[in-house]
Amino acid sequence: MSTRIEGNAAEEWRANWPIVLAAAAGYGVASIVSYSSSIFIEPLQAEFGWSRAQIMSGHSIAALAGAIFAPFTGLAVDKFGPRRLGIFAIIAMCIATALFGLAGPDINMWRLLWLPAAFAIVLVQPSVWTAAVTSVFSAGRGFALAVMLCGGSVASIITPQVSNFLIDDYGWRLAFAGLGAFWAILALPLVYFCFSSALDKERLSSAPKIIAAKVRQESVWKSGILTRRYIQLLVAAVGIAAVVVTLVISLVPVLSANELSRASAVNIASMVGLSAIVGRLSIGLLLDRIHGRFLAAFASLMPIVAILLLIYNPGSAFAASAAVLILGLSFGAELDIIAYLTSRYFKVTHFGLLFGTIAGCLGLASGNGPVAISAVYDAQQSYHPALWTMIPICLVAALLFLLLGSYPEAAESDVEI
Repeated sequence: MSTRIEGNAAEEWRANWPIVLAAAAGYGVASIVSYSSSIFIEPLQAEFGWSRAQIMSGHSIAALAGAIFAPFTGLAVDKFGPRRLGIFAIIAMCIATALFGLAGPDINMWRLLWLPAAFAIVLVQPSVWTAAVTSVFSAGRGFALAVMLCGGSVASIITPQVSNFLIDDYGWRLAFAGLGAFWAILALPLVYFCFSSALDKERLSSAPKIIAAKVRQESVWKSGILTRRYIQLLVAAVGIAAVVVTLVISLVPVLSANELSRASAVNIASMVGLSAIVGRLSIGLLLDRIHGRFLAAFASLMPIVAILLLIYNPGSAFAASAAVLILGLSFGAELDIIAYLTSRYFKVTHFGLLFGTIAGCLGLASGNGPVAISAVYDAQQSYHPALWTMIPICLVAALLFLLLGSYPEAAESDVEI
């Protein structure tokens, strides 16, 4: 059940902690739209009279673009390195967020504004940030990925509160612009000055282009992308993401529909970030000691407890808080585990392509999930039918993770940097 990876984690951290910090900031920017969209639902409904499904339909556009183009983003990361993509992605994401403030009463104009966001989301894929971290960490990779992905957890705490404050004080239009500016100021300097990877360092040095040459020599089809194990990992990852990310994105309306006030729902929903940080750091430490497939199965089962708490305790702030904390633990562990498993079961030289493809499919699932759950609410005036559907999905995902088997030998799945 345990696994040990050769290397010195302390030395890796001393040499590369600025990369983790910058990648965390970049990953936080990647989640701006996800964590703010539910806060803008009620102001947009009041302004234009749109349904919740219509407002969330933009996520489907972005998710489709991400699913189609994420593998190409991953290939670009493998070939050119994450740094240049990361800097441009931050700028594009912040501008796209600000442009939402131009929305008018025509729902098609709202959907049109999602095209720049879709372009930015393609560039700001998780594979950009995780590829940099996995390239410079081996023995401490699990914890390094966890710290990096905490950037998303911090964003889940900050973004809803900043969005709510800006909407209340300046209106929803200026709130979009303010949100983009806030994250640009916070993240862009860190990414510009600190973000790099093994491939970026090699590109800037006079050393032989060993890594790039190795990637060119190996066919993409030999990366493992068509193997049973990869497809199994992909399906399990999409299943748990469809549940966890959909619930996290939709927390405020789900809690409001569960007989809680909007203010209480916002405050309780913000707890998911703290819980996710705890989950990510705990899982990160455990990944360097316990086989990831067991941790993945456990994380896949946790949302079931949260769902049952919400269904059987309407109006209870205590039950809602417990559900959000449990959901946050699973949410914190989910992407960390999937990135780690990808880097251990397959070659790091193809990590951008392999994890980029998974991330694109995760984006498709998590982008359409909020639309689907909102459509269920519009039809049933309740989220409970959707919540019941999520339970068997969690069970299947847990089983698929368990059946992945042992890691290949390090020489087969890793690469010396």
